[in-house]
Amino acid sequence: MIAQLVNNWVCWAILLLAMFCYQQLWQQYLQGVVGQTEQQADISRQFSGVLIGALPLLGLLGTIIGLLDCFAFLSNGSATEGASGSVLSGGISDALLTTQLGLVCALPAWILQATIRAKMTRQQTLMLAR
Repeated sequence: MIAQLVNNWVCWAILLLAMFCYQQLWQQYLQGVVGQTEQQADISRQFSGVLIGALPLLGLLGTIIGLLDCFAFLSNGSATEGASGSVLSGGISDALLTTQLGLVCALPAWILQATIRAKMTRQQTLMLAR
């Protein structure tokens, strides 16, 4: 499985984007509302939301690329019966790995983003109440 991750450029793209998303989310969480205008905080949240939403889409892209590679190999007709089955199952495994990785990276990020929104809403409510 590690070899599948290392040799797949879509997996690297998902992991790099996920690290950037989590860095942005932790920065938002630690900073809170302090030092930011409402408009700046809103832009930052929207930007993070778009990037987080791209994670499962990258996983889907990896799935499509993996399946297209499998079908291209099978359409050549040069494979023997046993080899084509192993190539097909390996290609499907690679394809599904990217989908799984995209979802595994995105789901906790969405939860963290909802937590940050709730924290910012509470802070804004407390500031307005004063």
